[in-house]
Amino acid sequence: MSETDRRLKDQLNANQAKRERMCLEILSVQEGYTELQPRLPKGGPDGGRDIQGFYKGELFFGAAGFVNDATDTDEHRSQIQRKFSEDLDNALKPKEDKPTPKGFVFLTNVGLTPGIIGELKRLAYGRGLGYCEILDRERLRIILDSNRGYAIRFRYLDISLSDAEQKDFFSAWADGITSLIGSGIKGIDQTTKKIQFLLESQLLLDHLVTVVKLDASIWEVCKGEFFFQTMLSLRVHAQGLVAFYFGGGTDKIVAGPNEQKAHPGELTKNSQYTFGFSWIIPDTEQYLPYKELKGKLQYPKGRSEDRNEHIMTASSHGILEVEKDILGFTMLSEPFLVRFQPTCKLLDLHQSMVLFDCSKEIADHISEITIFGGGYELLKLDRSDFRFEQGSFERLNVPQDQKHEADSHEWITIRPRRMTSTFSIELMHKTPKRYDWD
Repeated sequence: MSETDRRLKDQLNANQAKRERMCLEILSVQEGYTELQPRLPKGGPDGGRDIQGFYKGELFFGAAGFVNDATDTDEHRSQIQRKFSEDLDNALKPKEDKPTPKGFVFLTNVGLTPGIIGELKRLAYGRGLGYCEILDRERLRIILDSNRGYAIRFRYLDISLSDAEQKDFFSAWADGITSLIGSGIKGIDQTTKKIQFLLESQLLLDHLVTVVKLDASIWEVCKGEFFFQTMLSLRVHAQGLVAFYFGGGTDKIVAGPNEQKAHPGELTKNSQYTFGFSWIIPDTEQYLPYKELKGKLQYPKGRSEDRNEHIMTASSHGILEVEKDILGFTMLSEPFLVRFQPTCKLLDLHQSMVLFDCSKEIADHISEITIFGGGYELLKLDRSDFRFEQGSFERLNVPQDQKHEADSHEWITIRPRRMTSTFSIELMHKTPKRYDWD
């Protein structure tokens, strides 16, 4: 038995705070784990969250199940199995102030058989988790006896490095130690970006843009005939504003690329329209400018003033360049003296729900969808993130004067490939990428 194995059994007896800190540091040297933080290492109800963090970008909860004077007897293994089940139940128990994890990690100083580990993982996957990892005593020993874990082992188990281990450690980490000064500067830069974002997130949005990248030109994909809509619904209404619906479609096609090439220098007469509808609760602050316009407001095709929460707040016409492979749709505009469209703060978009609807012709060729707002990249999706389902015309907000009807196309709704109903914009756990449009 190695010294590390022996001390894992009893060195930290009854010291839950040190156990949890050691487990957190062990995960920190494992690939894929980021933003790790302890919950209540000094004791108290932690809701099955000794550790909380992200694994490959997905939220996970972690629990430390240590036994005093640990052995690998049936008694201790049964105790750990019960502890795993209890911590898993607590981690998945819904609470208003607790997010739902996508993964669960369990660390223990009891040695477990492959059969027990497999059984516990099946239990976690059966509860809907996408990721489960179990680090028993042998897994912990392997990490602590590697150059990634020597420092953790020394700090918590008081095991000094042998001459061979010191050579191994400095051989592996010499370059990393040298670069610590540079990484410190990088950390300051990341903190500065976070502060800048938090300040700018309190500003009202002047622009909200969806960019759709196709795998071929608009002409090759659909001969220029398309429709696309973004639905963005806020978690909490902003002074009455509940959601944005914006997008666009083909107005008219006059000539294809070949005809255009035959008349170089002439502007194309192919055109498209864009639209923006806002869902606003009647008699709220953002609804007041529209209250006096009763009878003059425009509503989506097929809907009447009885559904007066959907109001057209933006529309435009422009050139459609069918040889391009990019479609872009803008909602909102910069104010001049007053704001002409209802809006919200950038931070109001946190955990907003997003869906896309479009004509099938372009759905088959979408390679990427990106949403920008307030100078930041808010949501970036590639084709591996999508799943397509049959849509319906009733979901669309087509302007009254446009040509699209229920039988114009086969309609498609784009949802997340993972079994959630909508995409979501995450603004708190990571700082979105900022663009300098100048």
